[in-house]
Amino acid sequence: METPSYHADAGLYSIKYCAPTSRSSFLPTYSSKTGSQLSAMYTLPIPRLKGVVGQIVPDATLESVHEIPSTHITRLYNLNISGSRQLLLSLQPTLAVRLLRNEQALMLCEANLLHYLSEKPTGSGIKPPPEEESSSGSLLSLLLPKMLKHSSTTKEMGYPYTIFEQVSGSPLSSQSIYLTVPERRHVDKQIGTLVRDLALITSPTSTFGPVLKVSGSPFPVQGAASGAGAEGGVETWSLAFDALAESILRDGEDMSVLLPYEVIRRHFSRLSWRLNAVTIPRLTLPDAGDDAVVLVERRLEEGPLSPEESVRVTGLRHWSRGVFGDPLMASCFENPSEGFSAGWKGEDDDELIEDLEGASTRMLLYRCYRAIVDIVIEYYRPRNESSRFEMDARKRLTAALTELETVDLDGNQTPKRSRTESMAAAGMTTGKKVKVESDEE
Repeated sequence: METPSYHADAGLYSIKYCAPTSRSSFLPTYSSKTGSQLSAMYTLPIPRLKGVVGQIVPDATLESVHEIPSTHITRLYNLNISGSRQLLLSLQPTLAVRLLRNEQALMLCEANLLHYLSEKPTGSGIKPPPEEESSSGSLLSLLLPKMLKHSSTTKEMGYPYTIFEQVSGSPLSSQSIYLTVPERRHVDKQIGTLVRDLALITSPTSTFGPVLKVSGSPFPVQGAASGAGAEGGVETWSLAFDALAESILRDGEDMSVLLPYEVIRRHFSRLSWRLNAVTIPRLTLPDAGDDAVVLVERRLEEGPLSPEESVRVTGLRHWSRGVFGDPLMASCFENPSEGFSAGWKGEDDDELIEDLEGASTRMLLYRCYRAIVDIVIEYYRPRNESSRFEMDARKRLTAALTELETVDLDGNQTPKRSRTESMAAAGMTTGKKVKVESDEE
C-alpha cells in the first residue's frame, strides 16, 4: 500500500511505500484507493499542524509527515520534527467514513481514558511509570502513551485530534508469523498481565458503562460528541450491556442488515439476570488482545536471547473502547492461550471474575455481541473480501445463538441432543395430531 507523505523542505507531497498491516476481526480495515488517500492527505492542514507542533515543542519545526497504515478507523500520522524526534498524530475519520453510534466520539473516549489513567492515584491499582522500564512499575503504567495534546473541537485542525509521544513497535498481526512459540507465549502472558492491570481499576462512581459516560470528560467538546458523556453510568451491568447491544442492533436496523433481531433481543432479555451478578464495575478494553491492536517490538541481534529479551509488548494502537463492566467482555477470554491465562492469573490469588458459575453464559452473550458488531460494520465500511468476513461473523453468530438456545432460565446448559430429541418428539406429536384429526374428518 502506498501512503502519502509531506516534506517541509520541498513543500510538496510525495508517496512513500509502507507495508500494509493485517486485518482484525473486531476492528475491520478502513482502506481506500490511492487517489482517495491523496485527497485525504491534501486536506491535512499542514500550516495549522505546524502551529500546533510549535505549541507542544517550542523552537521545534515540523519536517515531514507520513501516514501510518492502520486497521483502526482513526487516521494516524508520524510527525518528524527537528532534533530527530517523532510524534504521533491521531485524527478523527473524515466525514465520508460511516461511524457506528458508539464511534461518534472515538477521539474523546480515548483521550478521556488516558487522562483518567494518568491522573489515577498511586494507591489504587496502577503505579506511576518509573523513569526506566523495570519490574517496579505495573505493565499498564509502562504501556500508557504520553498524551501531549488533545482537542475535541474542529477549530484548529478541522477534526478532533490527539498528539502523543511516538510509541515504538508494530502491530502483532504483522509480527506473529516471525515469533517462536516461546516468544508468542511471552507476548500472550504480557497481554494477560495488561488485561489484569486494567481490571484492577474500578469505576470512580461505582456505576457501569463506557468510560466517557462514567467518569465524564475534562475536555471541551462540541457537535455529536457534546452529549457523549452527559448521561453518566448506570447502576447495573445488565443495563450497561443492554445499552451497548441495543446500540449496535439499531445500527444494523438503520442499514437494513438481515439479522434475527427478535431472537437476539429475547436471549439478551432472558439471560440479563446473569449479568446482574457482576457487581463491581472493572475497567476492560474489549479489543485489548487483538493482534491488530497490540504493538510489539523485536530485538534482532545475533546470539541466543530469551523470549523476555527478544520481544516485548510496547503498547496498544488505540485506547478508545474502554468500558467499566465485566472483564470477560474482552475478546481474549474467548479462546485464551496458556500464556494469556498465566498473565491473567498474576502473582496474587485475587479472583477478579464474579459469579464463576454464570461466566460461561455471560461469555456466550459477549460472543454474540462481538459477532453482531463484525457483521454490521461490514455494511458501514465495506472492504475487500467483505463478504467473506461477513460470512465468518454470521457463522460465529449462529453458533452463539445455537448455544444460547440450550441455556434455560436458570442459566443451566441442557444437553443439545436431549433438547433436539424433545423438540423432534414435540414435532412428531403435533404431526400425528394433525393427521388423526384429518382422518376423523
